[in-house]
Amino acid sequence: MGTCQGAQYAPKVELTPEEYAEFQRNNPFYPDDGSHPTTSAGESTTDASTGTTDGDASTTDASTDTTDGDASTDTTDGDESTTGGELLSEAETCELVCQYMVDEYEKPQACEVTKAANKVIVECAYPATCGGRRHACVTSWGERAEADPAGAWLARAAHDEAASVHAFHELARELAAWGAPAELLARIDAAAADEVRHAEVVANAARVRGAEVTPPTHVALAVRELQAIAVENAVEGCVRETWAALAAAHQARFAAEPELRAMYAEIAADEARHAELAWAIDAWLMGQLDAAGREAVATARRAAIAELLASLAGFEEPALHTLGLPPAVAAVRLCGELDAALWSRAA
Repeated sequence: MGTCQGAQYAPKVELTPEEYAEFQRNNPFYPDDGSHPTTSAGESTTDASTGTTDGDASTTDASTDTTDGDASTDTTDGDESTTGGELLSEAETCELVCQYMVDEYEKPQACEVTKAANKVIVECAYPATCGGRRHACVTSWGERAEADPAGAWLARAAHDEAASVHAFHELARELAAWGAPAELLARIDAAAADEVRHAEVVANAARVRGAEVTPPTHVALAVRELQAIAVENAVEGCVRETWAALAAAHQARFAAEPELRAMYAEIAADEARHAELAWAIDAWLMGQLDAAGREAVATARRAAIAELLASLAGFEEPALHTLGLPPAVAAVRLCGELDAALWSRAA
């Protein structure tokens, strides 16, 4: 389980100008032979519409594009002709790329197109995870546009809990390939079983509020280098799952309904074990890395802490207080205490 209060997930899709032009013609077809454009995932607490990429590139915030009517005046880099039909607007093209390449179920909150001489970067902004350890194999985010904010939050959380089952299974597979201790792998398998239960009970709570739960999607990945695994574990486990254990404990005390308090009491106990597991994984991985690798992990952890604190400070949704989520001021205070007691003391 992680947190989604205020944070954003901002994956980037890299296309060639020719591939982008096909999307602009409303023709998002690529063969299933590994030649799809590449997507890089990351989370940011800033509005994706303000981001830029390195290099000599011009940036257009597609979320501000309000052009209606004839979209044929919108062109791509180079001598792009509109012969053969109208082109989609920049905003429409951006949204199509995000939905086709990132999340077919949800429209992005915002998206941005950055064009350079030989590539086009599309950055898609979605709300960050509500719960569940992420893994690079997971390709969906489960955002729902329900009328009830509490139901929408629970629907996303249920998606993320289910996604974390895949995350733990893939993590176990990768660590086994690198010779991790059997005891550590058994703890990961047990955590995956916990997440199956979490996904079921949170989905039931969402459906009680009339919210539909989107099942997660994932892809098969090759075993990654240890540093990449360690960075992901530091961010998803040592920071987000550790905070999530504390947040769930708060929900167990302050959720409005006794059923929710009971649900989160169970989840909080499980997430505390998952946080301990993340730190145990971290200890083993740090023993396998060189000094540069260890510093990269520490840098990623510090960045994740800063993102979490910023996201909590910028979030306030009174409707979610019925779920026991702490108000922004309380969340920042709790997170700061966790930082002082644990994160700042980590090697």
